[in-house]
Amino acid sequence: METKRLLKELGLSNYEAEAYLKVVELGVAEAGEICKKTKIPFGRVYQELNSLASKGLIEVQNTRPKKYRARKPRLAFKTLLQQKRANMETQLQKTIEAASQIEENISKEIPTAPKERTFWTTAVGVEEAVEMLRLNFEEAEKEVCIILQHAYPDDECNLKDSGTTVAKEVINASERGVRIRALVNEEFIISKMRDLKEQGIKEKIMDNVEIRVMKRATPSYFEVIDAEKVVLKVNNPKNPAQILAITKIWDVKLAKEIRAIFEEMWKEAKPIELT
Repeated sequence: METKRLLKELGLSNYEAEAYLKVVELGVAEAGEICKKTKIPFGRVYQELNSLASKGLIEVQNTRPKKYRARKPRLAFKTLLQQKRANMETQLQKTIEAASQIEENISKEIPTAPKERTFWTTAVGVEEAVEMLRLNFEEAEKEVCIILQHAYPDDECNLKDSGTTVAKEVINASERGVRIRALVNEEFIISKMRDLKEQGIKEKIMDNVEIRVMKRATPSYFEVIDAEKVVLKVNNPKNPAQILAITKIWDVKLAKEIRAIFEEMWKEAKPIELT
């Protein structure tokens, strides 16, 4: 029965749904009558009816024996929804508090650097690569140094959705105190700044990210995150403007060396000038 299925989706048990529908059918009913005309055991019928009353679906006449009638659906389900909303908000608050406590406890257990000298993870394909790019900024705590050797094409990052998501994560990171420095080339300036302007986030990017234009081209794309992680991008040999994979390497020594290269290029680069 469709109505019974929907009642169960609202959170009623099978017996509760049966009892409620029988009360609706009979108009006014006693527990014994409901028990005889349903599959509810006599030892459970009062429990189910009391539960329906507590949910605001039926009313009880406190006579001997008790009698039950259904409330008007508009009022009954309004009460039920209010109760479920309150319960969900309570449960959500408990979940938030538990997650916060777990985060605090686990943070004390996780070492600031991996026990192994080097740890790495790889994202293969456009979707995984874009997600890693986003997470890099979400996870950053102090600083991100990044080189963009070319603009992301639409089929790679889809600026109208994924690319914009990454850009917004960049803004979020900077607003929580992460220093972000980007070295770009003329191709990036011409194409991506125009796209960012169309998305209405160009000004925020310019306000929150330090950008300089490279004097010399670099053969590779990389990021240095919090002076402990290095992110390297592998381009598709058939199409150098398309991401094939991204590897994130947790290696403090390597990060220090790559960051030193970035600092040299940063000194040579010129501040961005846009109109």
